Amino acid sequence: MNCAEANQIDMVDYLSFIGHLPQKICGNDYWYLSPLRSEKHASFKVERNKNVWYDHGIGKGGSLIDFLMEMHQYDVREALQKLSFFLSLSGFHAAKFQG
Repeated sequence: MNCAEANQIDMVDYLSFIGHLPQKICGNDYWYLSPLRSEKHASFKVERNKNVWYDHGIGKGGSLIDFLMEMHQYDVREALQKLSFFLSLSGFHAAKFQG
């Protein structure tokens, strides 16, 4: 798996798989309590149509790989390994991100 393929994995599906469910959905915007820190009001947004996240509390955002790097302090190689493992466990298939 390369970065382009990994970043096509649906962030909402990934967050759900690791136990984070949205607090509110407004169109393509999914709002969560931040998985990166403790908070009482949802300020972590995933724009599902763009497949990117932004945490308003820390002022950071990016792709799924960026999320894994921020959450676990992974490097790119480790993030790709984690996502390959996610695909093998979750039942999602490579076809999810193939043209």
